[in-house]
Amino acid sequence: MVVDLEPLSAAEVISRSSDALSGITTFRFALSHDHGNTILSNGIEVPKASGTAMVPDSYTLDADTLVAGFFVNTQVTVIDQDSYITHPITQRWQLLEPGTSPFGTFNPVSLVASILEQIENPKIAPTEASEAGSYVVDGFLPAIALKSLTGGVDETAPLLEVRVTIDGSSFFPVEARITGRATSAEYGDLVRTVRLFEFNSDIAIEPPI
Repeated sequence: MVVDLEPLSAAEVISRSSDALSGITTFRFALSHDHGNTILSNGIEVPKASGTAMVPDSYTLDADTLVAGFFVNTQVTVIDQDSYITHPITQRWQLLEPGTSPFGTFNPVSLVASILEQIENPKIAPTEASEAGSYVVDGFLPAIALKSLTGGVDETAPLLEVRVTIDGSSFFPVEARITGRATSAEYGDLVRTVRLFEFNSDIAIEPPI
């Protein structure tokens, strides 16, 4: 059933989505790219990734990465202050010392919250971009909004363009499509797509070892 959307301004939609996000306990996420990859501040490239999140600070991550030009599948589990990662060769799990994880600043909950909190000049997207039962909002983001993804950012980078799709019933943010570079190593026409789904589902994150 298609939801009849309330006639809200873009700012009202973003505000309601931020409120809805604060009530979420779990979700699944996926990250994909066009015209390049996310490049972390430590030089690791991430072509695609997916995982689960439990608010506020626990998540799992299954990432395809490029390290010094070599493909490595990396799995990460973070439970509060404890970080586990698979060894790049043996694929066995290991508990990391605090502060040593290559994904140490990654936090999918903070990433989505930052996108909603820091969007500038939000406007309802043109009709041709609309999706049945959803609000689509266009705006701009400072690179710092992606710090919880990349670890570090180029604060002199031009504003990134963002298009956020928000469910018209729950007001949960279901997709953010972000165009532009956040670090000096990334391409200017890089397009990141973050998808969120299965909100408040039965997700349990346990230590892998």
